[in-house]
Amino acid sequence: MPDQPDLPALSDDDLRETLDLMATAVASMSDRIDDLTAVADKQIKVATEARIAAFAARDQTNPKKYGDLLGQTLDSHLGATADAMTEIVRRLGVQTDKTIGALAKSEDDRSTAYRAVFEREQKADRLKSRLP
Repeated sequence: MPDQPDLPALSDDDLRETLDLMATAVASMSDRIDDLTAVADKQIKVATEARIAAFAARDQTNPKKYGDLLGQTLDSHLGATADAMTEIVRRLGVQTDKTIGALAKSEDDRSTAYRAVFEREQKADRLKSRLP
């Protein structure tokens, strides 16, 4: 005994009509699937653009990247000025050392001159004491 009930056979016209209805249903479902595919493509495009925008915003607010960019910009614009100022500071240091040396020599010369004057005065006083 078969598992399916006995159904009367359809006529050719009924089969054609059933096939036409099925073809119409399949075509309608195909159109709907095409529409859904287009909607899904748009959603994917919007999501991709949102991700790109989010990554760009993250990069714009990244303090390390912004700091590096700022440092590079300042270095490119102020590098020559900073180098010139470093050279000026170096030269000022050299001149300061020379000035300190000159002042020390001047102090020594002054001390030597005072000592010589003092010794001459002492000698003069000794000579005066010997004179009647």
